[in-house]
Amino acid sequence: MNPNTEPLPPVSGGSLTELRDLLNVTDESWARIVPWLVTGMLPDIPRPLLLLTGGPCSGKSLTARMLAHLLDAGVVPFGRLPHNEDAWQAAQAGAVAVFDNVTRIPDETSDRLCRAVTGGTTVRRPLYTDTPVTVEEPSRAVILAGTIAPDELRADLVDRTVVVELEHITAPRPESALWEAFTEARPRILGALLDLLVVVLGKLPALREMADRGEIPAHRLVDHALVIVALEEAVPSAGA
Repeated sequence: MNPNTEPLPPVSGGSLTELRDLLNVTDESWARIVPWLVTGMLPDIPRPLLLLTGGPCSGKSLTARMLAHLLDAGVVPFGRLPHNEDAWQAAQAGAVAVFDNVTRIPDETSDRLCRAVTGGTTVRRPLYTDTPVTVEEPSRAVILAGTIAPDELRADLVDRTVVVELEHITAPRPESALWEAFTEARPRILGALLDLLVVVLGKLPALREMADRGEIPAHRLVDHALVIVALEEAVPSAGA
């Protein structure tokens, strides 16, 4: 748990439309963001990386900040991609890791991001010792924001990534006003997400049985794929 977590009681009766109205996204991008958020609320499963890509003045950083604060009520680490072990550990202190201004991803960093998505183990050698230590790294939600294009990612990372392309904002609103509106609406948005999560959780057991029988196409991130199927069934009745 993030030690800097703030109280964030959800409020019932909200709508995800309040979030949609604050974001610079198309219908297609919105249809990718909602499943990503719902999957991010499920514990102990691989969560796809979210790539927010676009040119200048497209709202990448603010979008990343808003989405992260729906999954983690604490102080979300927000900075450049780490280049050493200590920086990686600091970036993974919360439920969500956000990396901004991403223009390229070295192979070693790509490997680390893949492990962050699916979870895994890392062997480390503590300072002044000769004994390696195996450390479990649980899956966590990761957001990348930057100008990097999907075709610049390695294939194994692409398979673990939800891509949202943001377009140039021709008449931008002040970021402070958008953040104030988001902060005021966040309890209602969170309540709407939790209402949707309850519906999805009710559908997942049957969908997992269908996946076991091969009735749902195989996917590297099968849990996220099942969330998408559940939402396709649930959204009309859930009013999301």
